[in-house]
Order: sequence, then structure tokens, then C-alpha cells
Amino acid sequence: MKSFHRPLSITRALPALLFFFLLFSCVTAVRAEEELGEPYRPRLETEYIIPVIYYDGSLYALLYGRMSSVLRDRELQFFLWADQEAGVFNYVLGYTRHNYKWSTGINLYSMPVSVGPVWASGVWENQTGISFLAAYRRTNETRFTFRLQWEKFFPYFVASSFPEDPDEGALLGWEVKAVKDNFSFLAQKGTRAYISLGGAFPFLNTGYQYLKVEEDWRRYYPLNRRVSAIFSLRGGKIWGDYPSHRGFFIGGIQQANMSGLGNLVNQGTLWALADSTLRGYPLFRFSSDGFLLGNLELRALLYPSSYYELRFFGLIGTVFVDAGQVYKGSQALSAGLPAAWGAGLKFFIGGLLVGVDYAVPMEQGAMPRWHISLGEVF
Repeated sequence: MKSFHRPLSITRALPALLFFFLLFSCVTAVRAEEELGEPYRPRLETEYIIPVIYYDGSLYALLYGRMSSVLRDRELQFFLWADQEAGVFNYVLGYTRHNYKWSTGINLYSMPVSVGPVWASGVWENQTGISFLAAYRRTNETRFTFRLQWEKFFPYFVASSFPEDPDEGALLGWEVKAVKDNFSFLAQKGTRAYISLGGAFPFLNTGYQYLKVEEDWRRYYPLNRRVSAIFSLRGGKIWGDYPSHRGFFIGGIQQANMSGLGNLVNQGTLWALADSTLRGYPLFRFSSDGFLLGNLELRALLYPSSYYELRFFGLIGTVFVDAGQVYKGSQALSAGLPAAWGAGLKFFIGGLLVGVDYAVPMEQGAMPRWHISLGEVF
């Protein structure tokens, strides 16, 4: 395990803390009685806040909260962790405004983030930045998103199994994405898909310039009330100069969407570590700037007798085939076609899917592997 250390002075971070509370103080309290006929004016109301603040010679603060207007047309989410003695000052602050089919937002953040699956070692890096977002909802199932984001990053820890030495730097990135999602878990029917175009350009003292395209298409077919078939096709390509540890890493089950700041607020992340599933191979087996993967899986509900009867517990059996190819430039990284077949079980526990798969790679001399996943793999 490689380690990096950056000393942090809490006094240098206090202006950001004051700015945080300045924004927070803009929230207007709601009067107990409103004048009859008064037009609605959106104001933020506290939904929940968890505050822990004390000073015993050094400052310690832990805040997490959310505020929304009565009509839910505005939303504020925040997280703050400050420890002067340990030299820690982490924060995430996101504000979103909704107006009919459009939503816009701005986010400030500075905290450690794991680049890689949530259950496996990869890269821990500190990310500090600001992002501007907009989303247009064409229908309830389709939307377009737009993002402009400046970010500065440097590594804290790097696992010895990670194939690249992480960069340190800053970039100004952008992304346009089209999303469709009409999947119903209970019906085991629908489509989940997106296509995105993004990149970075050298500006404001940043040094990266690249273009990235990525797609993810998953189709679910119910065969009867117990059995369904799922087909997935994913791919991506990067041209130009990008941070070495933010390319595509293929092998095992990569669920990068579960390990980013996007789970806390809506600013998203700028790394290019896509979700991918190539069971039978170790995590980070391939490091590349291009990939194409296909997955075919047959699922059978073993308990209960129908998805609509699911309560707290369910059991699903699966058989699958994963195959694809990974590229560095125009050169394929594997002489043959990386592929594997296998079987597994998915446990439905209180609304969470926990998967255990046993995969047999078709590569000569390769050994079978076990894989664990959380949620829908595809």
C-alpha cells in the first residue's frame, strides 16, 4: 500500500467554514401564520440536521443535514467534518433548484473519495472542486444532464494491486448525458441506458485535455413470473491526455457509481471509471482507454413464487456469460477474447440485493473466481 500525506492547517480552512455558514444563514424561518391570499414564496425548511460542534482547545465539528421548500422546488444538502487537532476539514455543500422540467444546481466539495469499488482497495484521493449542473426531464423515464466542473485532486493511498500510479493535478471538465430508465424490478421488464460525451480542456491552470464517450445499455425481458433474461452492452473510449488513474479499469465487478460523492449530493465525479462486469478476472485486470463488454444473464426467482410477493427476503439464482475486449489506443490488450461463464445467487434482504457469483474464465490456464456485488450489477 503506497501512502501520501498532506498537512492541513485548519486556520486556512476557516474562511470556507465561515462561507458555509453564510450560505446556511440565508435560510428564512417560516412564520407560524401566513396572511390569507399571500403569494407563495419558496423558502427552505429544515428536514433534518445532525450537528455535533465543540471546542476544547481545538475545533471539532460534524454536521449533516438537508433542507427543502414546502413545494420541493429548492433543496440544500450539506456535510461538514472539521477536526483541528487532526488537521481535517472536509465538506460537501449542494444547492438545487427545480423549475417544471428543468433542474439546476451548484456544489462545493472537499473530501477524500475512493476511486474504485466500495468493497475493494483502489485509490483514495482528496478532491476539491466546484460543479454546475443542469438537467432537463423530457419524460419521467428520459432526461438530459449537463455538467461543468473544476476539480483539484491528489492521492492519499494507493493499493499495491492498482495498476497505475495516480496523478496529482487539476482539471476543468464537462459532460453531456442522455439517460433512459423505465426498468421495473418487480416486473423484471424495461430498459436502462445512457450515452455520454465529455472531456476536459486546459484552462484556469489545469493541464489535461481529452475527449471521452461512454455508453451503457441494459435490457430486461420477463419470460414468466419467475424467470427473466438480461442483456447488457457497455463501452467507452478516451482520446487525449487524461489522469492515469481515471481511465477504464476492467475485471471483476466494477461498481464505481457506489463509491463517489454523487451519493451524498448531486455534483457527480469526474473520473472515467465506468461500471463494468467481466467476471472470472481479478479487479483492475485491464487498464485501458477503451473497452467493449457484453453480458447475458438468465435469472430465476427461487423464493418466493413471484417478484410481487417479495417482502423482506428473496433468493434468485443466475447463470451468465460475460465477454468483451479492452484496448490501449488501437491495440487490443488480450490476444484472445476475454470471456467467462458461471452461476450465482442473489439475496434480496430488506430491499438490498447482495450477489455471490462463481465465474470460470475461458482463458487457457486461468482459475475460477468468486465475486461479490451490491445492488443491480446490470
